[in-house]
Formats: sequence, C-alpha cells, structure tokens
Amino acid sequence: MELFRTSDGTALNYRSMGKGYPIVMIHSIYMNHTVFEDIATRLARYFQVILIDLRGHGYSDKPLAIDFHEYSQDIKELMDFLYIESATVIGNELGSTVALDLTLSASNKVSELILINPTADDTLLPHERLFRKYAETIRTCNESEQEKFLEKHLYHSKGKVRKFLKNVNDSEALLTDYEKTAVDHSFTENGLEKILPEIHVRTLIIAGQANERVTPNESKHVAELMPNATYELFNKSGVYPFVEEKEKFLKQVKDFMQRTTHHMEL
Repeated sequence: MELFRTSDGTALNYRSMGKGYPIVMIHSIYMNHTVFEDIATRLARYFQVILIDLRGHGYSDKPLAIDFHEYSQDIKELMDFLYIESATVIGNELGSTVALDLTLSASNKVSELILINPTADDTLLPHERLFRKYAETIRTCNESEQEKFLEKHLYHSKGKVRKFLKNVNDSEALLTDYEKTAVDHSFTENGLEKILPEIHVRTLIIAGQANERVTPNESKHVAELMPNATYELFNKSGVYPFVEEKEKFLKQVKDFMQRTTHHMEL
C-alpha cells in the first residue's frame, strides 16, 4: 500500500505494478483497487498499471462531503506525482464516469479510454435502480435473500464471480452512514450525458449482457453519444467482463491498444 496526499490534504491509497507504458484503472462506487488486482497482474507483464482507491473508498481518506470533480482531480494529481504525462484509462461502471470527467478536464492525460458497463443515467445510482425494478418481489426479504435474488440479474457466471469477490476487499462494510452518503451524493446528477459529444478521444466500450444494474442498452447509448467510440457486447458476462470472460477481455484490450501492444501476449 502506498499513500499520496492531494493538494487539499486528502490521503489516497494507490498501487503501482509493472513497468512501461502506463494504464490507470478506476473502480466503481463502493469498490476499491483490489477489484482489478487479478487482471492488473496480467497487464503488468508489459505495462505500468496504476490502481487507486478513490477518495471515500477503500483505504483512502473518507471526507464527509465529496464533489464529483474531485475524483478526476485526484487522479490527475497522482499522475503528475508519478510523472505520467498520458495513459490509457480503464474505468468500471461508475469509474467510467470519473474517467470521462478526467478526459474532459485534463484531455492531455488520457490517450485512450476503455469503459466497462458505463452509464449516462445519473438520476439514481445503478444498484438503486435495480432494487426498485424488483422491489415488489424482494422488499420483504432479508438482506441475504435479496442479494441471492439480485445475483441472477448481475452475473452470467455466478459461481466464478462469487469466487472472485472472495478475494476483493469488502471496504464498503467499513463506511459509516455519513461517509456512504457523501459517496452516494457525489455520483448523482453529474451532468455526464451533456458532455459526451465533446469527448473525442478514442474509446472502447464493453458491456456485459447479463448486467441489469447497468444494462447493455445504457452502455450502447454512451457509445452512440461519443464521436469516436466502439461498442462491444460480452454475451457471457455481467458486471465483471474482466472476470467472467477474462481472456476475451484481454484480447479486446490488446487489439484496441494495438499501437502499444504489438507482439505482446497479455
């Protein structure tokens, strides 16, 4: 674990793996950098991979008020600290919104984007929308029963994902109600949809067919709004295409990053 202190004094936990051309990976809401550790190990054979716990997440400081744009500012400052001029940025779900905001605010820092299950809907958080969809069925169930039911609407390979999540730190459980509220508020009503046509950086968008939290149509809509985006649907994946179809995901990354992955076997 390494710590970086931002210009406003917030301590961020990050990890740097490997050497070479840099890739920055951004997790989704309530998650932390360990969600990427397995795939980052593969990428680190050829690249420097930067994993970060966003403020309010993981082992980074947890302010009681977070402005959405602070996430991208933190990443820019960390990249400056590490002398990274430009990188390929990979964002998962709401981590994609942070990646897009970084591209808009510091376009020189982002050479290309890979967005996994992105959404432009900022009215409700993805997990809230999914719960509301099935609320009539599960509202009187206990938490364990609810989770078991919702699993069927999140993943294609449920056993594979369960095994994977055992190795991901459950940092959400460490959040106080006030800290969680700060995170929740930061990711709503960020106005992302309006700015998408302004982002011209080369972009690969990957969606998991089984994901109802952020549906493939939502991710396709993001691709349609971006002038230079390519859309790929993973039919045997849900929330985590880089877990459920890991080899296919790595091949897509390799093909997309062909300028830097020539002759590389990820």
